[in-house]
Amino acid sequence: MKKFLFIIPIALFSILYFFSSFQNKPGIAELSEKIISMMEVYVDEIPEEKVFLHLDRNYYASGDNIWFSVYLTAGSPDIPSPLSKVVYVDLLDSEGNLVQQKTVRIEEGHGYGDIRLDAFTKEGNYVIKAYSYWQKGFGDEALFRSDIQILDTYNLKFQPSVQFEKTENNDRITYTASIVGLDKRLQALPSQEVYYKISNTNSTAEEGSFFLDEEGKYELSIFMDAKDLNTPTALILSFKENEEYSISRQFLLPFPNSSIDLQFLPEGGDLIAGFNNKVAVRAIYPDGSPATLSGKINQEGQEITFETNDSGLASFSINPTSTEDIPVTVTVGETSFETNITNVKNEGINLAVDSSNEKLVNILIQSKGYENISPSGEALLVVHARGRIGHMQVINLSNGVGGARINKSQLVPGVNQLTIFEPEGTPLAERMVFVPFENELKLKLNASTKSTKAREKNTWEVNIEGDGFEGGAYSVAIVDANEMPFTTSSSINSYLKLESELRGKIHDAKSLLGQDRNDEGIELIMLTHGWKRFNWKDLLAGNFENKNFIEQGINITGTVKPKGDRKRGVTGGNMTVYSKGQSEDFISLEFGENGKFIIDDMDFSDTTFLTISAKDRRHKEFVDLELDPPLSKYSTWENFEPKLQNFNISEALRSYLNTAEKRTSANRAFGDINDIKLDEFIIQSKRFDSSEEDITRIFGKGDASLKPEDIGGFDGFIDIFQLLQGRFAGVRVVSDLQGSATITIRGVGSITGGGNPMILLDNTPVDISFASTIPPSDLAAIEIFKSAASLAIFGSAAGNGAIALYTKRGAGIGNIGDGVFNLRFPGYSTVSEFYMPKYDRENPTAPDFRSTLYWNPKLEWTGNSAKVEFFNNDIVEKYKIIIQGMDKFGRLSYYEEEL
Repeated sequence: MKKFLFIIPIALFSILYFFSSFQNKPGIAELSEKIISMMEVYVDEIPEEKVFLHLDRNYYASGDNIWFSVYLTAGSPDIPSPLSKVVYVDLLDSEGNLVQQKTVRIEEGHGYGDIRLDAFTKEGNYVIKAYSYWQKGFGDEALFRSDIQILDTYNLKFQPSVQFEKTENNDRITYTASIVGLDKRLQALPSQEVYYKISNTNSTAEEGSFFLDEEGKYELSIFMDAKDLNTPTALILSFKENEEYSISRQFLLPFPNSSIDLQFLPEGGDLIAGFNNKVAVRAIYPDGSPATLSGKINQEGQEITFETNDSGLASFSINPTSTEDIPVTVTVGETSFETNITNVKNEGINLAVDSSNEKLVNILIQSKGYENISPSGEALLVVHARGRIGHMQVINLSNGVGGARINKSQLVPGVNQLTIFEPEGTPLAERMVFVPFENELKLKLNASTKSTKAREKNTWEVNIEGDGFEGGAYSVAIVDANEMPFTTSSSINSYLKLESELRGKIHDAKSLLGQDRNDEGIELIMLTHGWKRFNWKDLLAGNFENKNFIEQGINITGTVKPKGDRKRGVTGGNMTVYSKGQSEDFISLEFGENGKFIIDDMDFSDTTFLTISAKDRRHKEFVDLELDPPLSKYSTWENFEPKLQNFNISEALRSYLNTAEKRTSANRAFGDINDIKLDEFIIQSKRFDSSEEDITRIFGKGDASLKPEDIGGFDGFIDIFQLLQGRFAGVRVVSDLQGSATITIRGVGSITGGGNPMILLDNTPVDISFASTIPPSDLAAIEIFKSAASLAIFGSAAGNGAIALYTKRGAGIGNIGDGVFNLRFPGYSTVSEFYMPKYDRENPTAPDFRSTLYWNPKLEWTGNSAKVEFFNNDIVEKYKIIIQGMDKFGRLSYYEEEL
């Protein structure tokens, strides 16, 4: 078996030269030894993890599924992480409130899952965050984040469009907003009142209302001070359909020229007079979007010009003759203004790096006045990738010039940091350099037999080209391109190798490093974006740590405390844990004098039932148990920054929303993807007032309800199955001698072939065997869901109905005796199966308006090929295909095509 070992040694010739110089250069020797030592600790003891999520798309409608595939890497270079086995995927609303969270099982650096949006999900901008607990310890900027939009088809009743005209008069900005309001049929909304606000994320500058004219039009004049537009500001339009419901849309005001952040960034960090300096330009608006502009510099009769690209970046060369500021004329559109390049120095390090050679990185280092910093004239060159040193060399600058030539094969593929140090460890010049990947694996799609006929089957083949492929994790999304032309700006390549490494927003990163590579664009990124999460001062001082731990499974932590009001604390003791989940396990552990315990590395899905016995050496069994909240649980993301986003209904977006509405209507008429067929039934049960009990019903009220306490002797029943027998019309319970049970709800069926209903314990799905462990005396209420209306919120998972069990404590710990406790705890989230109708076996009458035609979070490979099979919906005309992933050695691949 061929192996690829990504171990990057320090260049032998550099080490020999470097150590031969130690005797005469103790400052350089001590510095280099310290850097090597600290880098080893950094790489070995706090290896970084990174998460990337492949989403099936980035626009969704209420009721849709968000399908995702998780890639977790570690170290430098990135390889499938052998560390964490748990990744959290969070859906946050526009205010940072946690809407849903999925706990994803990771195997060999990969996992997958889905988030089901209910039919009442509020329209707006949402954020998906993904991270391991260990990764979270590196700070919020280390976590994966993707912005998505969730749309409500009902809101098509108000479809405004806005065109802005902007006039700048010094610091006073005037906007004329030409507004057109349309309804669902694209007809004007004549004489309708529309409410408006001018707001940013912190405050509202103006608000009021106006009436559209007979053609649904209105012109609104907006007056703003330029200083108030240094943050994204939106015109928010609201249409009240009735007193209780309004539809809002927001449109960002164009930024004034004065808000452009124009940066001149010399290569290496300093602009030195008397040298030819490369200077990069970065022009961005306050929201991080790029500004397109041009510039002109007149220097001693020579004209130097530059023009930013689509990412707001450019570069030019200049040789300042003095330390005076350099005037620059900048033109944006038809407007020009003057600015200056400042901070020209007479002494320092000038760094020039040429990485255009396929095999070499050539470095030229020039200095002025360096003898004032280092009397010996020596400097240290270090090249590393997140702590993995690829090259280290002593540079002699006593004559004002030095250099190095580095073989790219020594360096880690991806971003490397190049730094020049003076002998005491102060960085004097620094820049990034990108090293392309060797032995890349290319994905190819063979779709020669494609057909767009309604409900026709397509059978395609994916091939991977490259040496040494031995399998890996790759995900595939195929969507209807007519209604889903949108695509993310990131790929697995661009995110893991660029965006996760560098500071600042990288505009359209996928165009730099997606299916193809844009070397010129990447070079500008290297000149304008600094390294993320790496600080030399902190590193050399040893100020780096991660307070979080690596999760190898589900962890439960808590504290054993004396029972009652005892003044003396625990002294430590033993615990025994019996787990009844998918398998039955006994675990023994100890707790110390502080009573803290951890039940670690558990492996179970949904919710497991634990029986814990604890015995302290002092208090014996007279103890209580206190659980810590799960590691990942929170209500609002700390330091979350809300984000305003434009809402523009394009033809493609309108098509998507119209199709989504048809899909919703079809689901209402024919059931969800798996049809639910109902016979006639009668419900008879006692009603009860939920306000009398501490019960939270996430899924609403069922069709039939029962309060166990109203049943005489209910606490004497063996299990809930015995309690259920004969209590609900149409609910049949059959128990066997082993204590198992089969539950059938009459009037509920599924094309999948029947089976037990979904069981919910305090709103969390559990399997039927786990439900059997709940003592009837713990139950506060039981509810049965069987009608199409009540079951719609569950989707196809409740094709056989649903039974909701609500306990008196809701969740947590139940004391069932001295030192013995029952505990329910959430595990890995259950993964839904992506459903595709099989029209070669069935032909349902329900119309098919699926947006995602095919989703496979993990392709199955035979050699270097994999099969993709799916059936069309009723309306598809062309496809958008995205395939991405990594092999067992961390080599990344990305493929995108529209057919």
